[in-house]
This record gives sequence, C-alpha cells and structure tokens, in this order.
Amino acid sequence: MIVDYHVHTPYCGHAQGKMVEYVEAAINAGMSELGFSDHLGRYYLGRLQKKRYWDWGMSEKNVDRYFNEALELKELFAGRIPIRVGLEVDYIEGAEHLVERITNRFPYDYLLGSIHCIPAVGWRHLAQYAKSCMDPETIYPLYFSIARAALQSGLFQSLAHVDFVWRYIVCPKTWQAKLANYISDIVSLAVNLKTDIEINANGYVWSQSNYDDGFNPFNILLDAISAQQAKITLGSDAHAPQLVAKFFPELINLLKSKGITTVSIFDRKKRTSVSLG
Repeated sequence: MIVDYHVHTPYCGHAQGKMVEYVEAAINAGMSELGFSDHLGRYYLGRLQKKRYWDWGMSEKNVDRYFNEALELKELFAGRIPIRVGLEVDYIEGAEHLVERITNRFPYDYLLGSIHCIPAVGWRHLAQYAKSCMDPETIYPLYFSIARAALQSGLFQSLAHVDFVWRYIVCPKTWQAKLANYISDIVSLAVNLKTDIEINANGYVWSQSNYDDGFNPFNILLDAISAQQAKITLGSDAHAPQLVAKFFPELINLLKSKGITTVSIFDRKKRTSVSLG
C-alpha cells in the first residue's frame, strides 16, 4: 500500500486548494489511502498571546467544519479511496487536558504529535529562531525532551517529523554520535509505548539538499527505526494538492533499502501494519 497520512487543508490558513482537490490528487497519484491531518490551532496560548504570535493552525470554531467536510468526502469517495481523518497537534507539556477537550469531541482515526515551538526559549516557530542562530546545544536537549514527553502523554498515534529540529537549527557534524543517541532514545521509547514515528517527505527532501552521505541525520533516523523495528506512518506534509505523495517513489525506495517494509494505517486509532509500496 501507498498511504499519505500527513495532508493539510485550507482550514489551517496557510495551505492552498480545496479538500476535494487533495483527494482527487491522491487518486491520480495511485494512492491506496489518504489521511487528512491538518494543524490544530495553538490551543495552549492565552488570548493576548494569540494576538502576538502566529497561529499556524485552524481556529477552534473550524474544527467541526474540518471534521464534517472530511466525513462528507469519505462518503463521496467510498469505493475509490479510503479517507482517514486525523489532526496534527502541537504538543505542549502540561496542556494535555486542553488537547483532550478538543480532540475528544470527534472520533479521529489518528493524531499526529508535533513540535513547532519550544516554550523554554519562546512561543515562536522554530524557523524564526533559526534566523537568530540559536545554539543547538540549547535547542536539541529541549526539543528531544519535549518529544519524550509527547510520546509519554499517550495522546498520539504517531510522532510527526522528528527531523523538524535539524531543518531549522543545523546539527554540526561533530554531533553525529550525540544526535544518534537522541534519536535512538526517542525511537526506543516509541517502540516501548507502541507509538509510530512519522517518515516525513519534507525531511527527506531537506536531507537530500542539505546533508551528504558522510553525515545525514535523516539516514540516522531511518537506521534507528530499522534497527529497532519501529512502526512508521508516512506523510507528504502537503500544503497544496499537487504536493500529495511528493517524492514518495524515491522515499519508499530508500525505506526499503533500509529494511523498512511496512507502514501503519489507522481506523478509529486502531493500528494495522501493511506492506509498503
């Protein structure tokens, strides 16, 4: 099977196209299954904070519309492509009850946990801190500590784009062993907690453009997943219909070369492992 479980919609405010266009793109790409997982808004920010900081997710009032439109598409395209409904949720330690208040309203198929900001250094997107040359010695321990807490929260079926941190805060080559330990620890915890690790096409493309075979953090992640036989979800992180399943043939070939041959699909948060590709 070829599945894409990380697809956004215009409800988040920074994705293009209509939801139906994403479904049509998935069918045209020969996908076996499509999962919408748009950004939940920054539920953890106070009223004044929301005025100050960019909210890269949908407002709470649109969550109902998003879920219901996805259900309509699921019925409309029944027999052509299975559609799953999820959310991508920023994890903030201590705000778990705020997540559950929103996510318990609907029977989601899966939830992706993600880390876009690190409260200890501020409420901005990691990309904004990259511009200030934030020291990896500061960011990486914090990032992976949050990743551990996200897994331990039990809120998520998959931890999204673990590679996100090194896309914006460059990991020096001298850190190869240290980074491998961080990654191995996270993958091991995910295995023990029966939570998937997402393989994100953006992370793959970034690694191809910015790293080499001598030091490629994305390959370190795949090697850890393969060695520990961790479960994975696969996502394009598409923010436009034409980006659904982007670079999947190359990415799937890489996964198979690493001995990663299955992918997870979810139905009401129940996981099934299926052959990849």
